[in-house]
Amino acid sequence: MTATPISAEAYDDLWAAGWDDTRLYGPMARHSRRIFASLSADLSPTSILDVGCGEGSLLSALMKEHSDAIGTGLEVSDHAIALAEKVVPSASFKNCDVATNALLETFDLVVSADVVEHIADDTTAIQNMAAMTAPGGRLIISTLQGRMRNFERQVGHVRNYAPHELERKIESAGLKIERVVAWGWPFYSPLYRDLLDMMDNKGTMGSFGLIRKTICHILYGLFLLNRSTKGDYIFVRAVKEHDNG
Repeated sequence: MTATPISAEAYDDLWAAGWDDTRLYGPMARHSRRIFASLSADLSPTSILDVGCGEGSLLSALMKEHSDAIGTGLEVSDHAIALAEKVVPSASFKNCDVATNALLETFDLVVSADVVEHIADDTTAIQNMAAMTAPGGRLIISTLQGRMRNFERQVGHVRNYAPHELERKIESAGLKIERVVAWGWPFYSPLYRDLLDMMDNKGTMGSFGLIRKTICHILYGLFLLNRSTKGDYIFVRAVKEHDNG
């Protein structure tokens, strides 16, 4: 089945329907923030750009990790930006589609979580992220690889990456790969993803009460047993070397 992108308006509707609690409390999102923090722990950025920042939880976590950094977030959803401005009031946010535009300024650390799999022209998007990475700075992208589930199509996935596909596209944008983390086997992927597919993604939207927060906390603990050397959730860190222009 061929997947097609969903519009910025549709993403705005998803955020308005309560995507933010999923991103805040969901076990995968929490582990994503943990791994991003780990991958940037040896860096000292003074500026951080989150491309596709959503409700701001990743940018908030990284600004706590790097307290001297100024934060900026890019989003195509005005509703998500409104949420992010409350989560990270010290950061600035702009409505910008990275598939077609890049800011003129550059940043020491550029991150993007769960975004490129939603973009039809991901090659241009990655090139724009590279253009916004300062010389000597780092770009960290996370995404899914392997078999796409139906519920992932419903939230706008146009692809799940093949092994090494993301690394090749980042290298083609002029950056040098430094680290790759393939995380999530077996409890996140395939088990949790298959369960969400069977449930048609039910229970992941809307406001999370005590029961759903407790389930998420239990799953977060279970996901600590996932392997960090095997899995379908991939993180790639790359550097923009000074002699790249």
